[in-house]
Amino acid sequence: MSIYLLTFITIVSFLYYFFTRNFNYWKARNVKGPTPIPFFGNCIDIFFRRKHIGMLFSELYNQYPDEKVVGLYRMTAPTLLIRDLDIVKQVLIKNFDSFPDRGVHYNKKQLGNNLFHADVTVMKILRKHLSSVFTSGKLKASFEVLASRADKFVRYLENATLKDAEINMLPGFRKFAIDSITMAQFGIDVDPYNHGNHMCDLLDAAIQRPTYLLELDLLFPGILMKFDLSVFPAIIADFSKKLFQIGSKLEDVSKTDSIRVMEVLMNLRRQGKVSSRKIIEGEKELWMEITDEILIAQVFEFYFAGYSNSSLLGTYAMYNLAKNPDVQEKLIQEIDDVLRKHDGKLTYEALKEMKYLQMVFDETMRMHPLTNSVSRNVGRDIQLDGTDFVIKKDTVISISPYGIHHDEKYYPEPEEFKPERFSPENAKGRHPCAMVSFGHGPRSCLGTRFAQLQFGIGMVKVFSKFRVEWAKNTVDKITYTPMRLLLTPSEDIYLRLIRRDTL
Repeated sequence: MSIYLLTFITIVSFLYYFFTRNFNYWKARNVKGPTPIPFFGNCIDIFFRRKHIGMLFSELYNQYPDEKVVGLYRMTAPTLLIRDLDIVKQVLIKNFDSFPDRGVHYNKKQLGNNLFHADVTVMKILRKHLSSVFTSGKLKASFEVLASRADKFVRYLENATLKDAEINMLPGFRKFAIDSITMAQFGIDVDPYNHGNHMCDLLDAAIQRPTYLLELDLLFPGILMKFDLSVFPAIIADFSKKLFQIGSKLEDVSKTDSIRVMEVLMNLRRQGKVSSRKIIEGEKELWMEITDEILIAQVFEFYFAGYSNSSLLGTYAMYNLAKNPDVQEKLIQEIDDVLRKHDGKLTYEALKEMKYLQMVFDETMRMHPLTNSVSRNVGRDIQLDGTDFVIKKDTVISISPYGIHHDEKYYPEPEEFKPERFSPENAKGRHPCAMVSFGHGPRSCLGTRFAQLQFGIGMVKVFSKFRVEWAKNTVDKITYTPMRLLLTPSEDIYLRLIRRDTL
């Protein structure tokens, strides 16, 4: 045998061992799960972008209906998919301190310290301060700004209906979402309705396009931090920096009745060093130096969450309301009745009275949860409730929102759009973790109420003027593209808007 052949066999054997070394992890713990493939684990379709990871997790959720947990491998990394809602509650709420981080860390100077990805210490400190943006009083103060942006959106739709019989919903809702988040939270008018302004599409493509850096970090944990790599391209970091610089200058010279994210960030910058504001007796007070890199990362997080979730949510709601005209009629009737009580004017108080609108929001989020998975990194060896094994520190835990939300145990006829599922009577006996679109516990989405406000104002303004119908090019069923981070339709969502004053 030649030295070259021996070397080749040695290298191949080593690589095979390296990329399969963890594949007995779940079998040794008697945890059921699919058989992994060398190098790819159970994610070969994800690696080759043939399937969205949110859909893969949902399929695995459905394949093991009698299991509380399912063991799988993201590349070579053991990952535990949680199916049992009591364990979901343990991970997200009950024993949060044992599952504090998301397990994805990258270049801190290039957006890595954003509120979503930051480690638990940074998250706790920032969350205590940034939560002031989303109190009831502050949201109410932002109402008029959001309403004026929704009026611009309606004018855009009116012009669009004069030109086209069918309208592609997602690009339009993306404009509304960007317009409302940048004006309401940063005080900046980016004018997304200008046909020569392609910034929205460029940024969306840059943010949402998945890279192979996450797979690289799964194969070689910690490599992103070691080599200062970021999962987001430089154009996103540069945009976030410019948004921060412009917003900070405007904040210095303008005073408004609303409190924006920029105002909070500037206050943090002036303080220089901030704490977590100890609120529980015996709780350790945490301190952190505030740098521009940390503040810019929060600008990115608020921008991304404020536009991407809102644009998709609005698109999915319009699609389902067009598909279910009886639901749409009920929503329009509620909007008309409440506005009539308030002399035709949409106010914060009027919006709060629209209970069916809130049900439409919840049902849309149930059917189309935007989050691929709710993930946590195990912070210490711990036994999960109802299991007989100890899960080791640094194992990744994943929860499938799509799988849970489409489980007939919690939502009969899950493929049907039924907002009444979320009436007080129907929701009363449901497990609190049967809805995980925004997570739960200390790391739940901070901007949930802002998202509800943004959605509600947009829907009221649109349906005060229009009805929506399926059109010739409307797809019968939505599928999800593997080429976006969030659950995004593979198809263009074309719908027909009918002016109500012409009926």
